[in-house]
Amino acid sequence: MIPSSAAGLRASRREREADRTGALAVTLAGLALLLARPGLVREVSSPVPVLVGLYALLLVGSLAPGQVRVGSPALGAAPAFFLGAAAVALAWLAVRTPAIPAGAGSAALLLDTLAALAEEALFRRLMYGWLLRWGPVAAVGGTAVAFALVHVPTYGWVALPIDLGAGLVLSWQRWACGRWEVPAATHALANLLAVVG
Repeated sequence: MIPSSAAGLRASRREREADRTGALAVTLAGLALLLARPGLVREVSSPVPVLVGLYALLLVGSLAPGQVRVGSPALGAAPAFFLGAAAVALAWLAVRTPAIPAGAGSAALLLDTLAALAEEALFRRLMYGWLLRWGPVAAVGGTAVAFALVHVPTYGWVALPIDLGAGLVLSWQRWACGRWEVPAATHALANLLAVVG
């Protein structure tokens, strides 16, 4: 027997609400994990396994909820990536910081890449998709502000403008191409540049 269209619509609405609730729950748990990150690192003698576990949990959790709204892309993935990568490269040239010591380089590269993927799955996949129902300005602005604020415990208030700028570029990329993987690649590039100094 084929269900009536009204019953099908109700089931579809329930599935969308369950997806939204799941996305919100994972987003809040992910934000809590990222805010706890500096404290967790301080409490252990070897932070690498703790951070790998945290980022893996965040990545898997952020990919688990169902369909996430995409929006209408304004650009393709390649133009959005190249524009974002150019912004990251210009910022890196303007504000060069000392490279991470060579002994920490490979571990830092692994952690920074995993962090970029996990954070982008959380912010630009889940949170962006959840906020998109209030429009692209809310999605871009909300994810950029949350991204900047979650980094305050790690880098301090002095880095807030840089993190907000990075969050705006990454969120713009998500809006421009409709995919979270593009800002993830840009974020990984930015973290790579931080490792090499």
